[in-house]
Amino acid sequence: MSTMQNETADYSNYRCNSSEPTVEQNPQLDYLPEWTDLVLAALFSVLIVITIVGNTLVIAAVITTRRLRSVTNCFVSSLAAADLLVGLAVMPPAVLLQLNGGTWELGEILCDSWVSLDILLCTASILSLCAISIDRYLAVTQPLVYSRRRRSKRLAGVMIIVVWILAGAITSPPLLGCFPRAVNRDRRKCSYNMDSSYVIFSAMGSFFLPMLVMLYVYARISCVIARRHRSLETGGTRNLQRRLTVLGDRTKSIRMKRSENTSVPERGSTSCDRPSDEPEISTTCKKLGLRTQQQSCINRVARETKTAGTLAVVVGGFVACWLPFFILYLATPFVPMAPPDALMPALTWLGWINSAINPFIYAFYSADFRLAFWRLTFRKCCKSRMTINQPPKLPTHASWKKDPSRT
Repeated sequence: MSTMQNETADYSNYRCNSSEPTVEQNPQLDYLPEWTDLVLAALFSVLIVITIVGNTLVIAAVITTRRLRSVTNCFVSSLAAADLLVGLAVMPPAVLLQLNGGTWELGEILCDSWVSLDILLCTASILSLCAISIDRYLAVTQPLVYSRRRRSKRLAGVMIIVVWILAGAITSPPLLGCFPRAVNRDRRKCSYNMDSSYVIFSAMGSFFLPMLVMLYVYARISCVIARRHRSLETGGTRNLQRRLTVLGDRTKSIRMKRSENTSVPERGSTSCDRPSDEPEISTTCKKLGLRTQQQSCINRVARETKTAGTLAVVVGGFVACWLPFFILYLATPFVPMAPPDALMPALTWLGWINSAINPFIYAFYSADFRLAFWRLTFRKCCKSRMTINQPPKLPTHASWKKDPSRT
């Protein structure tokens, strides 16, 4: 009886031991993407296409359109280049990571390279936005000095180089071993370096300081434009009316003198002997000159108001896209409770959306960019269709006679 019980126990132990490999033979079942992952990957792929196409159009428009080759658009081109590289090199691995269930299988070296490239390009994009804000601030507050002495494409090139050097300085410390990663970290996860010192350093340099600069610049531009509006509505119009009144009085006095001089014409005098109409003509020219000057001031304030509106949308989109991510990024090393696994990738994609919307902001507010985009896309498509559909031209009778090969 005991022998039968022992055999039964051995057989059950054999079945239990033999069933263990069947569970370990299919580890890939855990990595099959769910339908939500597929939907998110499709949406992210559309975002990648929009980012690449939009920023490519911005760069092509600046290169091919003479009206867009300005100093400000040099910074816009640098911004578009950084955003284009985000769409080409940073977003696609994130889509693969989403499809793989958040597991990184490309090795630690490629993980560090991808994270460093992400920080470099996003920081360059943010600092380019900051440079555009500073350029607009100087152009509005110091239009004469900045446009004549300090504003040149060479200076813009130097500022763009400084932007990329600063981005590299913020990115490079972990690569140089200054802030090593935690030893016990999960190597199947490719995440940012969460060393508290580096988090503070990178968050301040990549986001919070540029954000404060952009907010200050926008506030100053708004104050300057509001002050010019008030001076134009009150002092400018009043001074113009006073100067026109003085000129009107002078015109009346000139006309009175002319009437006194010509009230009793001498015998034999002709029209050539009368005083000329030059004083009245010069006064009218002065009136027209003042009105032209007033209209130029109004146009300048209108342009500055449009600039402030564009800058407001740029700064607002930048803050809305990146502020949630950097708040979580800065708080994670100091909070004992880890955030949900899906929160950091979601906020990262929200930040990358800023690289996709920047071309549409400039296209919406700039007629030159809209015209250049239309010329680069729809106009060429229409021309190619017209060329295909147009029948070949037959030689006319005159060209037949002039052709030397047929003589």
